[in-house]
Parts: sequence; structure tokens; C-alpha cells
Amino acid sequence: MEKEFVNKLANVIRSFQEDLRQHLPALEREVNQRIRSKESNTNTIEHLLDTLLSLTMMGVGDELFFKLLGYYRTLDEEGADFYSEEYYKENE
Repeated sequence: MEKEFVNKLANVIRSFQEDLRQHLPALEREVNQRIRSKESNTNTIEHLLDTLLSLTMMGVGDELFFKLLGYYRTLDEEGADFYSEEYYKENE
């Protein structure tokens, strides 16, 4: 019974992650657009980093998070350090 519950829970989590992955192409377009247009509004970038950080905590979007974080580092190194620390704190 307990093993069945664990298997069902694992399936629900995998399904949830797959649903989240479906949003990645739209987020990837937004990340690429922000970088191509050389977005300098750190609030806008931080909002997107917050979204991506939330996804990484659910096992999705790490590559996009680090791509945007690399760009953000060129604008605000201290802010980028904060996001990097948050990522590693949440994904230990």
C-alpha cells in the first residue's frame, strides 16, 4: 500500500514537471529577447529570474536560469551573486 502511494506520488510529480516544461519555450523566447535587446531594467530581469528560480526549485528551467543570470551579472554583479546563492541554497 505504501509503495503504491509512493509510486502514485512520483507519477504526479513527474506529470507536474512535464506540465511546467511546456512553458519553457515561451520563457526561453523571453530570456533570449531580453538578452538580444540588451534589457537594462534590472527590475524586469529580476522578475524573470524570480520566475525561473521558482521553476528550478521544481526541477525545471535550470539552463534558462543560468543563461539569464550570466547576462544579469554584466549589469549587476552583486545582484547576480544573490540569485546564485539563492539557487544553491534552494537546490542543495
